[in-house]
Amino acid sequence: MAERFLITVQPAFRYLAILLAVLAPVIMFAQLFIPSGEVGFVEGLVVYLITWWIVIFTVLPLRIQGQYETGEIVEGSEPGAPVNPRLKEKAFLTTVLTSVLWLVFFAVMELGIIDLNTLWGPEYR
Repeated sequence: MAERFLITVQPAFRYLAILLAVLAPVIMFAQLFIPSGEVGFVEGLVVYLITWWIVIFTVLPLRIQGQYETGEIVEGSEPGAPVNPRLKEKAFLTTVLTSVLWLVFFAVMELGIIDLNTLWGPEYR
């Protein structure tokens, strides 16, 4: 039987992750009430949702242990099927990573570090 490698997360890092996961939606919803320069509510929501789906597909294969690796193959199932997919952990990790990426996107767009007019020309606006 294969050994499982457990990753322990310090409580301070978990609280920081929760803070980041809450900060992005708060800023996104604040765009409904506070006029901003570049990132509006709809644009922020679309970028967040697309990024979330991209990140979930990159996170899904992490720490997967198939039935053939543990030797406990359920009759009639695929031997490569995961024993414990850990979907709650992966959804939390995906939300935290997406929030960090969205906050970077928000900062870059709001501070004007990248101007969309220089990427696609002045007819963009």
